[in-house]
This record gives sequence, structure tokens and C-alpha cells, in this order.
Amino acid sequence: MEDSFYNKLSELLPLYEKVKLAILLTENFDEKREMYVAPMNQLRSALDHIFKAVSVEKPENCSYELKEAEEHMTRAGYDALELLAGSSGTSIINKLQPYDTETLTKIYPEYFTRIKPKIIEIQQGIAERRMERKADLDKSFSAYFNEIAELVQISTAVDRIIPSLQEYSDKKAKEKLNKKEEEYKKRRKERLWQYCIGPIIGFVSAAILAVLTWLLTK
Repeated sequence: MEDSFYNKLSELLPLYEKVKLAILLTENFDEKREMYVAPMNQLRSALDHIFKAVSVEKPENCSYELKEAEEHMTRAGYDALELLAGSSGTSIINKLQPYDTETLTKIYPEYFTRIKPKIIEIQQGIAERRMERKADLDKSFSAYFNEIAELVQISTAVDRIIPSLQEYSDKKAKEKLNKKEEEYKKRRKERLWQYCIGPIIGFVSAAILAVLTWLLTK
């Protein structure tokens, strides 16, 4: 009985590790660092069934309790992954929002060709996974976990590209400022010519013409 219980409980370990990681990642991507109630409640129910399995005498009852524990643990993972899919996708978009299309195209072109479509694909797949898990809870959870793990990798890649995006953006802003300063200096020269030098030259020209006219008529 003890060996059977231990073996069945060991089979839950890989699932628990994934669920635990999903919850930790969800908390990491949450700026408010809130404690999400749904996945924690599911884990609490899973723990309750595990201890019920310890107390039962019949092997079939033990198997039932551990099966229930597995289902609650999987639901905890789903709840965490659904939250993670939304928060991480939003986090990626928010990180890139300060940069215009030109900057993204120049420094991070794959954002438009691969990253953004992938985010949309994963977010749209949430509803599909909800339907799948009714038919095959473990299989769809594993597939879903892998997709969300890819989303986390994308977020990490975005974090690495941010300094390059900021550098290019600052360079563009500096060039734009320099261009404005050059245009201002040019307009200033034009105004100086128009309001100062132009009238002076006109006055001098008129004076010279008057002198020449006086000399010719003398």
C-alpha cells in the first residue's frame, strides 16, 4: 500500500513542478504582485485529496483521491497559465509601445513578422485549450504550458532588445532636434537679411545712386 501510494504520488511530481513554475511566472509578470486566488484554491484542494489518500485503507480509494488531486493540480496550472498568457502578452506590448514603427522595423523587424502574430495566436488559443481540456486534461495542459513558455521566452528576448531600441530612438530624437536647430538658424538668417541687412543694402544702394545722379547732373 505504501509503495503504491509513493509511486502514484511520484507520478504527480512533474505536473506539480510545471504548475508551480506557472504560478511563479504569473506572479513575476504581475506588476501589482497580487496573490491569485483561483490557482491557489485548486492547489489547496489537491493537497486535501493527497492527505485523504494517506488516510484511506482501500487501494482503490487511494487511487481515486490521487486522481482527484491530479485534476485539481491541473486546473491550478490552467488558471495560472491563462492569467500568465494575458499578463505576459500585455507586458510585451507595453514594453514596445514607446517605440514607433520605424524604430521597431529597423531594430526589431521580427516583431511584426513573428512576435506579434505569435502573441495573438497564443491569446486566441486560450479558448481552444479550454475546450480541449474537457476531453484530455493532461495532454492539452502540456501543450498549453509549452506555448506559454514560448511567450515567456519572447518576453525575455524583448527585454534584451529594449536597450538597442532605446539607443536608436534617442539617436533619432537627437537628429530631429539638430535638424530643428539648423532650420531655426536658417530662418534666423533669413529674418536677419530681411529685416536688417536687406534695408541697409537698399539704403546704401539708394545713396550711391543719388551720388552718381548728382555727379552726372553737375
